[in-house]
Amino acid sequence: MRRRFISWVALIAALWLCSSPPLRAADVESASSVLLIAAEGMADPRFRQSVVLVTRHGSSNSTIGVIVNRSLGVPLDRVFPELKQAAEHHLHYGGPVAEGQIVFLVRSAEEPAAAIAMAEQLFLSSDGGSLRRLLVAPTPVKRLRVFSGFASWAPDQLEHEIDRGDWFLLPVDADALLGDAPDDMWLKLWRRATQLMVQGSPFGRQAAQQRDVATAALAQAWTHVVRHRDPASAL
Repeated sequence: MRRRFISWVALIAALWLCSSPPLRAADVESASSVLLIAAEGMADPRFRQSVVLVTRHGSSNSTIGVIVNRSLGVPLDRVFPELKQAAEHHLHYGGPVAEGQIVFLVRSAEEPAAAIAMAEQLFLSSDGGSLRRLLVAPTPVKRLRVFSGFASWAPDQLEHEIDRGDWFLLPVDADALLGDAPDDMWLKLWRRATQLMVQGSPFGRQAAQQRDVATAALAQAWTHVVRHRDPASAL
């Protein structure tokens, strides 16, 4: 088991050092991002009890993001053994796309290179130089989270999943994303998202209507962002 663990970490490090194509996007003036909170009945085990930060990007009208609440329990100095400062951080599972590619979420007034703006002073990037500088600085855990892989949906795929009831939507809460313990995050945000949906409560219909309105508003906002974005901003 230990040999498999070491081999897995070595693979992650090798993929990182081989300079796989970075997660890139042109500057985004007004990114439209939300938190996806997995419903209790989520059938896909990769996203069960997950909290996903997502945004629209590029002319392809696709959706990209990271699962923010799933720690792999791997100290980051196993991936970057030359950086002692990395020991206080842990590697997280970001999603099933490009597993092994390192991406990071940082809360900063300064935008990293090749970043996607997820919210005000909240950026997603896979630029190796930027990550190393953040680790060396050092950057506190509550301002930086590092992932292996990310999540992505084809055009209209996520809207279909929302309509099916797989996800609840919440506004982006940077304090919860980086401040709360990953193990506690899903339940806390699920309760926030479903606080009106109590069995037998007259508010159940109102909550469902609110979700429908939020879904429609989200789709409209994403469509606006994509239509007004420079076509060169695709990954």
